Parts: sequence; structure tokens; C-alpha cells
Amino acid sequence: MIITGSAIMVRTGTDKVVQQKLESFPQVTFHGTSDSGTDLVVTFECDDQEALEGLCTAIRNSIPEIVDIGHIYINFEDEIEKMSRPSS
Repeated sequence: MIITGSAIMVRTGTDKVVQQKLESFPQVTFHGTSDSGTDLVVTFECDDQEALEGLCTAIRNSIPEIVDIGHIYINFEDEIEKMSRPSS
């Protein structure tokens, strides 16, 4: 499992619309909006890096008000544990 703390940058005045559209993505948890209304703070929960990349692509493709998505914090501890386990 990968969990990120991320910022979604949006066009000015579209934060409420983007927040509403994000509700259709169960892997996304909304936490807050910057004072300027151009940055949304969210967490993403995905099974692995590939799923995270796919989620970000799907979000960008379905919400045109998004300018960019930046990951501030990534917890991939579970992924490291999987890689360090001996294969059977």
C-alpha cells in the first residue's frame, strides 16, 4: 500500500468544483484548501506505484480544472517490506 500526502493545484475559483469531482474517487481523501483556493490538500491510497500513477492520470483526465498534482509525502513502507521478503 502506498499512501501519499499530495497537493492538487487548480485554476483559480475552481476549488469547490474540483473537490466535488474528487468525491467520485474513493482512493482520495480531501483535507483542506489553501487560502488562495488554488491548492487542495489530499491523501491518495493505492496498492502500488503503478496504481498511484494510474489514479493520477485518471484524475487529471476527468477533471480539466486541475493544473498539476504534486506528492509532498509518500509512505511506501509496505512496498519496501514486500521487496525485502525472500521469494519462495
